Amino acid sequence: MLNIDPWDILETVANLLILFFLLRKFLFKPVIMVMDKRQNMINEDIQSAQQAKEQAEELKRQYEEQIADIKTEADKITDSAVERAEIRSRRIIDDARNESQKIIAQAHEATERERAEILGSAKEEIADLAVMAAARIMEKNIDEQSNLVYARQLLEEVGAADE
Repeated sequence: MLNIDPWDILETVANLLILFFLLRKFLFKPVIMVMDKRQNMINEDIQSAQQAKEQAEELKRQYEEQIADIKTEADKITDSAVERAEIRSRRIIDDARNESQKIIAQAHEATERERAEILGSAKEEIADLAVMAAARIMEKNIDEQSNLVYARQLLEEVGAADE
């Protein structure tokens, strides 16, 4: 059968304990230290990535704010330009309207001057014709100067009655 010797068991347990302590000191501790260092590096990388992500989100937020500000400023500039253009167009229209009114007023004045000149010359021609007609009718019974004075008086009376 099987012989169980207590010294063999004790020797085997002692060998196992010695092997365990040797492995623990020379294998497990360095492996655990390497694993701890690796874990620390991973944790640092995760923290670094998290910080980079937070910084990127902050930059994104800042850029979005800047874009919104730029859009607002662009809208203000556009509105201002439209307003200035409307004011300028109104000013141009008003200037054109004023200029056309001046031209119309000048045309009326010129027309009135021409009308007055035509009426004056027409009165003189009518007076001359009336004198000629009266002289022929009377067959020169009065001198020509007296006839002109008399005809002009008649026309002035008739002209005063018309006005």
